[in-house]
Amino acid sequence: MRAGLAEVTRQQLSGLKDAILKLGAVQSITFKGVGAGGRDTCEVKFENGLTEWRIGMTPDGKVETAGFRPM
Repeated sequence: MRAGLAEVTRQQLSGLKDAILKLGAVQSITFKGVGAGGRDTCEVKFENGLTEWRIGMTPDGKVETAGFRPM
């Protein structure tokens, strides 16, 4: 993970953890394709909700962008 993204993630970790815990156990992960800017898009189904995740990588294999949203 790039240093800047790691720092932002650390700052938001408490809220991210709470949001994900509320969703419950993961039931399935489905790769949906490569979206804008080359980001991988996945659908993650939890016990209590469905989310879309987008993850972008740097050429050297580090996570450059990451985010999720409810669907």
